Amino acid sequence: MLHTDLFRPDNLKDAGKPAFQIERGNTCAGVNAAILEYLVNNLPGSGQLRFLDVPCGDGSFLLSAKRLFPLSEVVGADIEPQTNKPGKPDKFCKFDAARQRLPENIGKFDVITSISGIMEFGNTQFFLSNLCDLLKDSGILIISNDNLLSVRDRLLYLLFGRTGQYPGIASRNNPTWKPIPIAALLRLAIEAGLEPVNLFFVLPGRSEFLWSPLAIPVYCIQMIYDKLSGFDARNEFGFRLHPLISLYSRHYFITCRKRTLTEIGENRSGSNAK
Repeated sequence: MLHTDLFRPDNLKDAGKPAFQIERGNTCAGVNAAILEYLVNNLPGSGQLRFLDVPCGDGSFLLSAKRLFPLSEVVGADIEPQTNKPGKPDKFCKFDAARQRLPENIGKFDVITSISGIMEFGNTQFFLSNLCDLLKDSGILIISNDNLLSVRDRLLYLLFGRTGQYPGIASRNNPTWKPIPIAALLRLAIEAGLEPVNLFFVLPGRSEFLWSPLAIPVYCIQMIYDKLSGFDARNEFGFRLHPLISLYSRHYFITCRKRTLTEIGENRSGSNAK
């Protein structure tokens, strides 16, 4: 995935279209660009799609999405509108993600994104269930989150009981306070009626590779542990939870689809059988 915010639309089948700078927004560098690259490679560029970004922050992601998918409708939702950026989404909904549900009258969406948002409020499964209800049957839901598996984070937790993106003590004024490990987020998505399709780690900056002397032995130990634990993430989800890049990357995103009623019923039957 991209680690730069300069988007080169080589994948848009329009070589004459110039590259443009993608706003970083309220997330780590490269995250918006990486998600947009994924969408460009997996969605029709000329389609009349509906996008929902929640929480949308200053709307940076939606404005870039509108440039790449000009016929689409982009809708933002957040607890408070932020108007410090030029341009705005086609629609804006004010709501509290931890306590309210987005109204069904805003319709269904082809793409729903939640970028660097779930670590800022509680009631995550309630929130994901709401997004699942608003997702079209053929739609894509993308959830991004801070990576807690990097060597930097593991070392910080060992020494200080904290990780890089989260303070040791979460004060009332700190917006980022709720660390969610990847395995927990996958479980929450499944319980909300979603099926995780893939996991992408955003490529880190060059300085992160200075951790290689620690990352390589940690990776070997992690592989041995995963093997001995008997849990095979590839069989369970179709992707690996601990690739080498997870020890460098600061951020990741999960792509999900909406589960069918049959799949949900089978999952409940399996759980009851256990």
